[in-house]
Parts: sequence; structure tokens; C-alpha cells
Amino acid sequence: MNKKKIIYITSRSDFGGGPYHIDILIANLQSSYDLYIAAPLNEPYGYKWLNNLGKEKFFEIPFRSFKPGKFFKLVSFIRKHSISIVHSHGKGAGIYGRLLKLFLPGIIIIHTFHGIHIQEYGFAAKKAYILLEKFLGVFTKLFINVSNGERQVCLHNKIFKEKKSVVIYNAVGQIITESLNKTELRNQLGLKENMFIIISVARFSFAKNLPLLVDVAERLNEYNRITFLVIGDGEERSVVEELIASKRISNINLLGFKSTIREYLLASDIYFSSSLWEGMPYSLIEAAGCGLPVVATNVTGNNEVVINSENGFLYEPDNPGEAVTKILELEKSSELQNRMGENSLKIFNSRFRLKTMIDKMKEVYDNSFVVNED
Repeated sequence: MNKKKIIYITSRSDFGGGPYHIDILIANLQSSYDLYIAAPLNEPYGYKWLNNLGKEKFFEIPFRSFKPGKFFKLVSFIRKHSISIVHSHGKGAGIYGRLLKLFLPGIIIIHTFHGIHIQEYGFAAKKAYILLEKFLGVFTKLFINVSNGERQVCLHNKIFKEKKSVVIYNAVGQIITESLNKTELRNQLGLKENMFIIISVARFSFAKNLPLLVDVAERLNEYNRITFLVIGDGEERSVVEELIASKRISNINLLGFKSTIREYLLASDIYFSSSLWEGMPYSLIEAAGCGLPVVATNVTGNNEVVINSENGFLYEPDNPGEAVTKILELEKSSELQNRMGENSLKIFNSRFRLKTMIDKMKEVYDNSFVVNED
């Protein structure tokens, strides 16, 4: 029996939740479907996909830009390989993927937003973006939202009709924590045993709002036991470094990109997010899976991983003082840390199991030809 041919399209293959999500899909669906990918050839995921799927199944597109020449070559690539399903991920890839329908009317188009960040635009840009999404939606068979909050934003702005969308939470594999000792992990990672470690994993970009993390850390700088670990990299790293230097803050350690983050999560005490907006953040999901309490901004995505006062605390992005108060509340009470950590594991197991995500994706692909477009 011939497998369905599916091509994933992404305009990013660097460090980030969208590429990580696609990597998980490839790893878990490669045995069920004949998978191809169109992506930039960047580290870490672009080269990984090229090696994993093979040169004949990898089509290179530019990083976060639309090139008409590449688009028409992609049309030929899909036609040559008789690919039947196109699944685009993210804003830029959504333009490539959905315009394909104009030249390949027989293909099925599925689109995942990974965060629809309308709030980043001014009035005119917001209107233009919504009009673009409505136009591209004409060619889209099914929309996948990674959170209920994201779906509600789309419905509110009439980007699609309710029956053309489905919510599938991001998910990761079960994280084994019982055999890992925090003290031993800290020794292995060169972290001090007696510190209260707050960890954040983020791309250094405007959306992740790392100046807010710096603000919170500055307010906690007098507490010698509290330290921040920040894993990640990106275009705004120099801005953050200059901000830390100008404020003479000594409690932030920028660790750069790490190929694996779970050891650092398991060695930490709480997880912290300063994001202005999210889709469904993998870093928070992994933190919950590691049994960490979470202090996070009350924004889309975050507030579906964190239940306020149950497995962590939500605070408003314009209120760093509130974040400081909640961090100190956790730092002073090991009982509260343990209770919220246990609740994080319960939420992870109930909402973010990998098998659930993969089963739902299979259902989408296997029924993609019968979705009602009316």
C-alpha cells in the first residue's frame, strides 16, 4: 500500500518552537507517511532534516522571505513527486504553501499558525494582515490551532469559519524524572547546589520580551541565593547583554543555545516566561513535564499550560513587581514548590501527551480529503 505523500513547509529551521514541532512530527510520522520538507538550510534543524529525509526529499527555501523563483520551483518539486498534502507552518510558510493551490488545484492545504500575533501590528498593518489571511484561507482545507486562545483570536477576526479549524496542542514525549537527582545534575552542569535557580528558554526576539526578565532579575539582584539561567540565542542577544551590563546585574547567566535543555530544567527550581505573546510554548510544556512550577505572563498559550495558583502563577506583562512577588513566594516555601510541581506533572499528563498529538495529526491527514469547505 502506497503511503500518502506529505510536504511540510516552514520558513525557519533555526532554534524555535515551530521548527521543533515539525521535527517531532517527522520523527513520529515518518513510518506512516512519505514525508518531504521545504525549509531553509540552517542549523540546527535544516541540516538534520536534509540528512534524515535525504536530499531528494528536501527543498530549500529562503529564511523568512518569499522568493517567486523559489515558489515556482517548489510547484515543480511537488508536481514531480506527486505530493498530495501540503502542511505549512507559520506565517511565511503559509504564503508559500497556500498559494500552491493556484497552480496545483488537486492538492490538499493544511495550515498551522504557531501563534497569530495580531497585537504586534498597528491598525493599518493589522487590517492588511487579516485580509491576507482571509484571502489565503480560501485555499486552505483545514486550519490547525495550537491553543484554544489562538483559535478564538482567529474566530474573532473572522479568519476562518469554526468548522474549518481544529485545536491540537503541542506535545512532547514523556520525561523520566525519577532517576535524576537534582544535586548530581547541578554538579554535572557546573551549577551551585545551594542556589534557587530560575530558568527560561527563549529565542532572543521582541516577542519573548527578555528586557522584562532583566527587569525582574534586577529587582531580585539583592537576593544572593536567586539566579536566572537563560537558554537561547537570537537577533536581540546583544541588546539584552548591553542591558544587563548597563544595570550591573550579576544574577543572570546567558547560556546560549543548547541542543538539549531537559537536564537544565530538571536542575532548576522554577520556570519563568516574559513573553508578550505565544502560540503554545514548548518550553513551558517541557517545564511542566519536568515537574517545575511556572511563573509566566498571562498571554495566549501560557495560560493554557499554567493554571494560576495551581501549578504556578500568571502575571501581566506590564507588572514585573507582581512576578517578583510570586517568585519570592515560591522561593520561601518548598511545600508550595513541591505542590505546584506535582500539579505541573498532572497537567502535562492530561493535556500534552505526545501520543495524543500524533493520533490527532494522523486523523487530520487520513481524513483531509473529506473536510467540509462550505
